[in-house]
Amino acid sequence: MSESTARASHRAVRQEFVITRADGTVIDLGVGAYWHRSPLRRLWWRLWGQPAFNRRAAAANRDAARAAKE
Repeated sequence: MSESTARASHRAVRQEFVITRADGTVIDLGVGAYWHRSPLRRLWWRLWGQPAFNRRAAAANRDAARAAKE
């Protein structure tokens, strides 16, 4: 039986979100998902980064809902 082992040398992973609407407007929501090897940086993301992204995403959704009503 063979066993494969791999070492991940990644210190951080982040996912950025961009919305492209049908009329061609581009909305950059920024980083929406983040992981770091350091627990302090993960804590920072949970306390500051994630709520900021949630506000940006909610604002984009509100704008889309207003545009759909018009």
